[in-house]
Amino acid sequence: MKRLRWMVLCGAAAAAFLLAARAAPAADAPGATALDYLKIARDFADCMIKYGRDRYGKVQSPLIANSLTREREPTITPYPLFAEPTRTADYMTTPFRMFNFNACTNYPPGLGAEGPHKVTVYGCDPYEDRELYEMLFDLTRITGIPVYRAEAEKALQWWFRNTQGPAGLYPWGEHLGWDFQYDCPTYFDGPSQYLYAACYHEIEDNVPFLDILARIPAARAGDPTPLERYALGIWNAHFWDKDRAYYCRHGDYTGKDDRKGSDPALAGHLGAYMRVWAAAYLASERPDFKKQVEGVFGKVLDMAISRSEKYGFFPFTFAPELAGMDPGKQAPEESVRLSRHAAEVADQLAQAAPQIAARLRRLSEVCGGPQKSSAPPIAAPAPPARAANLPKQRFSGQYADEIIRWVKAYRQYGNVAYLEAAQTMARGAYGDFCDDTCPLPKALARGTPLATAAGDPFPDFYFRSAKLMHAFALLGEAMLKKG
Repeated sequence: MKRLRWMVLCGAAAAAFLLAARAAPAADAPGATALDYLKIARDFADCMIKYGRDRYGKVQSPLIANSLTREREPTITPYPLFAEPTRTADYMTTPFRMFNFNACTNYPPGLGAEGPHKVTVYGCDPYEDRELYEMLFDLTRITGIPVYRAEAEKALQWWFRNTQGPAGLYPWGEHLGWDFQYDCPTYFDGPSQYLYAACYHEIEDNVPFLDILARIPAARAGDPTPLERYALGIWNAHFWDKDRAYYCRHGDYTGKDDRKGSDPALAGHLGAYMRVWAAAYLASERPDFKKQVEGVFGKVLDMAISRSEKYGFFPFTFAPELAGMDPGKQAPEESVRLSRHAAEVADQLAQAAPQIAARLRRLSEVCGGPQKSSAPPIAAPAPPARAANLPKQRFSGQYADEIIRWVKAYRQYGNVAYLEAAQTMARGAYGDFCDDTCPLPKALARGTPLATAAGDPFPDFYFRSAKLMHAFALLGEAMLKKG
């Protein structure tokens, strides 16, 4: 749900992707200097470490911004301002009465298809910006320079030690981040403090950096660790009917709203919860906490297995139980996500909690069974020597995905044509999203109008494009090893 829904791969065959690749720019011309992708990635990382840190407000933390202006010394982009609500006959009784949380007046439109209340543009959210930290970790692995990993760890350690809320949740995911100016979760203060759903914690699928969170000790001997608090916070804040293990994808960071009666039960969200519980269980040295988690798993698996056995899959809302909805009208494919999560968490707990692991495997079987990727395999023949133009991409995500995919194919098969395919895609990405103005890639492709929803000029800016830089680093590594 969250996150900006960048351009999603449509499942075309690998050869078709290559045929769509952008023709190489001038760097391919005779005598031209080839792009140094590893240097491009390092320049980006150095710029983020120097200028992307929280230099605002009363508390200046090592957190790194999700969005920055693209200039010689980048700074944070403007504080988001939300539009007036649509004044319908009953607007005063709706949660939209303070702001239209899907309309940000002072940013370019279209940053996120689901509305700017799901986008952290003024501060930090390591959950939605995870590629940045993963890239920094990889740069240390590739170059042997420890500073990149050290700076990423510094930011994440500060995040986990300082942003945990009263309910045990972190202000990351679908709706929250950390506001650099007001030193609090985004939208908790400032012009948008009354934004609807500002307090909601929402995560799904894989939860990043739990290994780092697991290393942070309790404040005092015998107290729960931050990871243990987070695990139980998810149970307390998201599960509004604990006897039946009914939950809502939204959990109140403040612990005040239990979302009683909410029917969404999305499978990817339950998968994320199970992963946090498993990580906390494995890291904990407190028998009482382990017993609590075993009880949570017991109730949740009772619910999930019985629903999956009854309907033949895991319906993505509780509407069949709460409102008599026909479960067949819900999307069974969502259940496959839960199956994958259950199988992987079962493997994690196989030694430490074999009874829970066995029930997780049962859940995996009844709600979809282990699924293999539907992505087409990389074709064995070498790609064609000449590539056609890639249709214009507004965001850099598809370029990054394709560069990484071709690099992986090169590693697997050793066919230099795959490495050349990655380079072709990378040159197109560089031409659309990079220039000499600033080491940070553009948020929007070259030529995309930079104007606010109101039509006012907006500065060229970077926004969550670290995945492209990560792809460049991996490509640079592959080219170095090729020699």
